[in-house]
Amino acid sequence: MKRLAFAWAWVFAVATLASAAAQTSAPNVTGTWKIQQTGLNGTTTSTITMTQSGDGIVGTNASNGNGFTGTFVGDSKVNGKWHGPGGAGWLTVYVSANGHSLNGTWGYNGRPANGSFVGNKVLPPSPITAAGAWHVTGAGGPNAFIGLMRCTQSGPSVVCHAGGIVLNGKFRDKDKVRATWSGGGRSGWFSFWFNGDNNSFNGIWGRGADTTPPVGRVIGQRSLNG
Repeated sequence: MKRLAFAWAWVFAVATLASAAAQTSAPNVTGTWKIQQTGLNGTTTSTITMTQSGDGIVGTNASNGNGFTGTFVGDSKVNGKWHGPGGAGWLTVYVSANGHSLNGTWGYNGRPANGSFVGNKVLPPSPITAAGAWHVTGAGGPNAFIGLMRCTQSGPSVVCHAGGIVLNGKFRDKDKVRATWSGGGRSGWFSFWFNGDNNSFNGIWGRGADTTPPVGRVIGQRSLNG
């Protein structure tokens, strides 16, 4: 069955040996990944495991046993072939320099691209910190905190900049920040709390005093490229 035949195989079977022009600066993709495929055949999300030896990649998708072979042909580019119950084909993958994210396209043999995909490596938990860059997305209601938000932290105090908005806050619990914001002639409050992986948060915000009800919700994802 061709529909979702790729089924996020992403199982990396034995890869070919690296060529004489091996790319020694290729990032390391070894680890567990969350992959989302979107395209003509719909959308699927899968968990895959990859290991890497030199420029060759080997991996496993325990849910379906499909397979893939691939080799880095540059500092960030992987050319590969996939096979599974629904057929076989090609894929092209681009990996971030730190080896924490990827994106690409795939198709059936002899055909143009059938879909695209993105992936993020599952990183181990780390001590919670607001410091760094965050991609913030609206989650319903009016939105003011959308796009890239950069934060610094000193002790429990947190300062964030999101466009023309400045947040000044403090950790009230080990995983929750309460802040005030100002910008564009307006001001209000902002509260966000971190998930266990320290790479995402949920938040709510309001206008005026912190006794006012929230008017918007957001989600944040740590930017792995800073």
